Amino acid sequence: MLTPMILAVCLLTAPFSMARAHNAATQSPAVTAGDVIPTSLFIKEKPKDSQDIRESKTTAKVGDKITLNGRVGGRKEPFVKSRSMFILADRRLVACDEKADDHCKTPWDFCCDTPETIKANTVTIQIVGADKKPLKVSAENAGGLKTLSKVTVVGTVREITKDGAFVVDAEQIYVEPVAAKP
Repeated sequence: MLTPMILAVCLLTAPFSMARAHNAATQSPAVTAGDVIPTSLFIKEKPKDSQDIRESKTTAKVGDKITLNGRVGGRKEPFVKSRSMFILADRRLVACDEKADDHCKTPWDFCCDTPETIKANTVTIQIVGADKKPLKVSAENAGGLKTLSKVTVVGTVREITKDGAFVVDAEQIYVEPVAAKP
């Protein structure tokens, strides 16, 4: 009598156990409810008085609030997969696909320029949480961000190193709408 009863309980509860196991397997343990890029970060109007990246890197100091113009790019993979960080390149850099006779598969890496030129014209943008650390989610596709997106970022300079690293904590991001192709 006990065996049929155990069998019935197992048959009745199995679907719930399997659903819980499936949900646990499909959820990333690194992403929590706090690891969501707030939509309020993305603004609808382009901020005024923005600077080019190259200019900002020569005048800004840690703690300064700055407004930068740029395009997402400067590396083959400008977005960090598990952190809300990306590379923003000065708009004066020309993407490889904008040059005659170029067949570059990753034009956003600006590989047609020297590494020194790329370094002098790029900054790291990060979206931080209350703990002042980058959120544990990629910024790619958030608010329309993608490679070569034209972007204006309002933020605070977090770090400047002697080797040229320049990190800005984003407070507002404006992503220019992409014009429809004729």
